[in-house]
Amino acid sequence: MILVHLASSWPAVARGEADAADVTLGNWAGIADDKLDSYADAVLGIYKNEVVTAFDITGWNRLTEGTDVGRIAFTGTPSLRWWHLIGTPNPGTPWKKGMARPVQYLDTRILTDGDVETEAVDDGRDRRAVVDGYTLTVHADGHATVAVPIGKHVTVVTGPRTEQDWQLVDVHDDAVFRAAFDQVAHEDWEQLAVLLQRIEEHDGPLSELTGGTDDSGFEPWPDADDSPVISDLRWLLRRAGLVLHFQPDDWQIDDAATASREDCVRALSRMVRADHWSADGFAQYFEEPDSVGRTVLRRALELETRVDSRSRNE
Repeated sequence: MILVHLASSWPAVARGEADAADVTLGNWAGIADDKLDSYADAVLGIYKNEVVTAFDITGWNRLTEGTDVGRIAFTGTPSLRWWHLIGTPNPGTPWKKGMARPVQYLDTRILTDGDVETEAVDDGRDRRAVVDGYTLTVHADGHATVAVPIGKHVTVVTGPRTEQDWQLVDVHDDAVFRAAFDQVAHEDWEQLAVLLQRIEEHDGPLSELTGGTDDSGFEPWPDADDSPVISDLRWLLRRAGLVLHFQPDDWQIDDAATASREDCVRALSRMVRADHWSADGFAQYFEEPDSVGRTVLRRALELETRVDSRSRNE
């Protein structure tokens, strides 16, 4: 695949003064015969590092006279295979100020197989994966771009926090905990309500200690066998971003039934982290109907409902 930079010619197309096919297909200088043999299956026109045209190349001609002698003029048809790229980011190396050469070459397998490295960008390399027309590009700077086939959509969910990614926050900084509460997706609140209902209806203990003395007489540290609802709740709280890392001895909840948004996050964070200090520590917060865990979760859902209702009224 050949990429051509339409920096100077595309504005004329946008004004209706030039034809998209003409400015994309020719005439291009400095294209060697071996490049034509390897890459001339399709041509993409790029403007401001976005794909604006896509043509399948049906032939080419090296001009032998006139002011464009030696340049290549392509013939082609609008691409059915690549038209979905129109409007997506430049799949090659981004053109930057000072890059004079208007032609790039891209191994088409990058867009079909996703297992071919692109040219170096800055100090690293882009990596791509392609599945059924969906293209994920992870750029050298760590950011990512997803190209989606026309008519399809993508749902993006945040992965669970890992302890290695946690940053210690100031337990008294209300803004941090308020932001954590406010960023929770509506779908996650709905799932938290479902999990609370499952806890309310659960028959039997939410967690049981396991372990005991082995044949050598050694008694290992006890482990907890959590019920599925507790495992699901722990996972969802992390996934929703409601578990922050702070010094646990610096804060205690007062009245869970009237807790603020900030204190709900503090309390839930501390409950999840209780597993670090004792087996089945998290589950114990939810065992009783009037337990602090259930009360805090009810309060958080109540506060979220108020915020959601106010947003709808506005």
